Amino acid sequence: MTHHTGNDKHPLSNLEYDWITLIQNKAQALIAYDAYIRDAEQANSPECVALFKRIHQEDLRQLEEAKKHLQKVLGGTMGGQKQVGS
Repeated sequence: MTHHTGNDKHPLSNLEYDWITLIQNKAQALIAYDAYIRDAEQANSPECVALFKRIHQEDLRQLEEAKKHLQKVLGGTMGGQKQVGS
């Protein structure tokens, strides 16, 4: 997704935007998984509960990793955004 054209400067680079969007989507998914787990528990389906919990844990781990990448991108140490002398 392009956020700027010509001489217009957008406050976020494409890479920053991508990481922020991914983090938002993962966070929303984690909330949804909590509801899915409750639904599976109410349906007395331990197999579904176990799978939803495993997916939740995997997304949580990926979310934490994505946050670290975003911090590096915003800090200029990843993604070619580092500006010397800034």
